[in-house]
Amino acid sequence: MLLCPLRVGPVLLAVLLASAACGSRDPIPAAPRGLRSDEVEQALARELRIAPVPAKGGTNPSRPIFPTRETLAEFYADYGQRLAWCDESGGILPSATTLLDALRRAPEHGLDPEDYALSRLDRLRGRLGTVPQGDAAFARLADFDLLMTAAFFRYASDLATGRVHPEEIRNDWHASTPEMDLPTNLRQALEGGTLSKLLEALPPPHPGYGRLREALRALREVEAAGGWPAIPDGPKLLQGSRGARVALLRQRLSEPAGERFDLALAASVRRFQEQHGIEPDGRVGAMTLGELNVTAGERMRQVELNLERWRWIPRRLGDPHVFANIPAFDLELVRGESSVWRTRIVVGQAFTPTPVFSDRIVAVVINPPWNVPESIALAEYLPELRENPKALQRLGLRLLQGSEEHAREIDPTSVHWKALDEGSFPYRLRQDPGPNNALGRVKFQLTNDFNVYLHDTPAQGLFGHTDRDLSHGCIRVEDPLDLARLILDESSQDSLDEAFGQTEERRLPVKPAVPIHIVYLTAWVDETGELQFSPDVYEFDGPQRSALDRTAR
Repeated sequence: MLLCPLRVGPVLLAVLLASAACGSRDPIPAAPRGLRSDEVEQALARELRIAPVPAKGGTNPSRPIFPTRETLAEFYADYGQRLAWCDESGGILPSATTLLDALRRAPEHGLDPEDYALSRLDRLRGRLGTVPQGDAAFARLADFDLLMTAAFFRYASDLATGRVHPEEIRNDWHASTPEMDLPTNLRQALEGGTLSKLLEALPPPHPGYGRLREALRALREVEAAGGWPAIPDGPKLLQGSRGARVALLRQRLSEPAGERFDLALAASVRRFQEQHGIEPDGRVGAMTLGELNVTAGERMRQVELNLERWRWIPRRLGDPHVFANIPAFDLELVRGESSVWRTRIVVGQAFTPTPVFSDRIVAVVINPPWNVPESIALAEYLPELRENPKALQRLGLRLLQGSEEHAREIDPTSVHWKALDEGSFPYRLRQDPGPNNALGRVKFQLTNDFNVYLHDTPAQGLFGHTDRDLSHGCIRVEDPLDLARLILDESSQDSLDEAFGQTEERRLPVKPAVPIHIVYLTAWVDETGELQFSPDVYEFDGPQRSALDRTAR
């Protein structure tokens, strides 16, 4: 069984189409009337043998070429060696029109119809039935059918699971992309007359994807109307400023015409800043001016990148589920299709990034101890301990040796710290529960192998920052107790209050476990319909755009 995510190379599709439309071959003849099954089978087999399609999926297992000659042969064998898109007399079936119409609407999803050779397929379709019949008619009809099938497979794969796999771009993006048996799905849809339903089921079903599609449509309209006015460089614009640059600013923000920077314009600037991840001071400095002058075309490309990222997100998110967006520094609890609660978060720094993955919250831990990860112990505490072994007491840390069950505490002044390095550190650092514990009072236990979880923090002032990529990789939650109350069942509420009034560690299971999805969206539309952009804190947009450009060559 062949499952996607799968990648069909555009070069492969172009070569297939060039083979079919090559000027060295005769124009496409009319399909013979009353095709016999053996004639169809022979034509398909002959065209598959000569078509320049790889026999195997390529040398890169993370990005197999799809469909291969073997894939197409297996599909037609399962389909009874029949033409998939033409009837027995060579006429175009309604399913072919349905697919071609879907390819025409590919831009609605941020996809390029020419990746699926739409214009060439249209030309081939238009030339069917224009010349005499004969053996060449079988070949040209089989060509058209094979190319339609290849176009479907690539379009379906791109739309359902993405044009590239995220791990081709970054190794800290651990996506669980959907799997679909496209050959079987296509066969069943063609036999059952349900191709339209299959095509409708391909894109992500999430409301966030649909809202972003609408935003893309609106941006296309802006670009078609000439785009936004550019505001020239100059002094900072603020309340009280006047002149032509202010007039352009008012036009850019859809404010009434004029040359005066008034209170209403300042409010519009703050709103724009909030929608673009900028400190909302109501003034147009260099950063705000740069964002104002990003063209509609460039914003369209940003939206298209994020539509692709939605295709890497699992189809079933769970109800309820937690959704954390790293660049937005935002976490929400979703029930049904509505966000019922949200809060600000702190995420990993660029050199200690929070990975992208899906997991489950299995427990709430009240008064958690902090077992310092070895990487942090070596990078941040070992240099200080080499100079001052008594620093652990000031930091509220204990030095332990041995397993968790048989740990014994070591006097830090008895250790020859200068002899220790990354290859010889037999100790563990532990911070007991308390008001200064790095995890705060609440920890949300996950099941991943990255040692990443959600937790409280005593450094509450960090949540007031606009840019909150400040942690070692775990996610700090501004209102953790509220989240704990929302995901624990009724029977655990009294236990939560009791545990929070004590100082000992207490673990409260979350039953059933709540799915959590940590994602990376630099463009999204909130539930009020506002298109939002955020800084690309991990610089993911550029490499993703390059990877997508490579697939289009």
